[in-house]
Amino acid sequence: MNNIDWLYLKGAIILFAMSIVLSVALVGGAYYFESTQSDSYQTSLSTLRSTHSQYKKVVNDLDLLDQYRNLFETYKANGLLGGERRLSWIESLQGANEVLRLPTLTYSLLPQEEFSRPGLRALPNVDIKSSPMELSIGLLHEEDLFAILEGLRLSIKNLFTVDSCSLSRTSPVNSSLNTKQANLRAKCLIRWMTINAK
Repeated sequence: MNNIDWLYLKGAIILFAMSIVLSVALVGGAYYFESTQSDSYQTSLSTLRSTHSQYKKVVNDLDLLDQYRNLFETYKANGLLGGERRLSWIESLQGANEVLRLPTLTYSLLPQEEFSRPGLRALPNVDIKSSPMELSIGLLHEEDLFAILEGLRLSIKNLFTVDSCSLSRTSPVNSSLNTKQANLRAKCLIRWMTINAK
């Protein structure tokens, strides 16, 4: 009887053992597949994040480039970039004087020269020049000096600096101010700026 039972059980035991081996192999294969897919997913996710970050950087760079291009075009149109615009400067000065109607206003534009200031460091491919302009102005009162400089600033977008201004009285100190002739004489040196990018 024992031999007969063993013969019947032998096939079932072998089948059961093969089922266990097959189950372990399937579980191991599934674990390996899941681990491989998880690594692939993490790699893809990292690549996606890196690509997204690079995309945002490119978009930001394009926005920045657009802003700088607009500024560049504005500066170029205003005469800050490029060659001298002496005629524009003179027309702006005459236009400001037409509003104020100063007793006298003469100017002298000197040759263009390098612009330098302590602490000013320009890039090697950027050339900053200045065109000195000497002004001699007959004023009714001190405010006229500020008014002509402010009128000049408002009438033209080009950049200029005021290097120096001196005031002297043309009439005696004890005399009353004349409303038709210059009571003060101002001598100023201003510099018109131009920038050339090589």
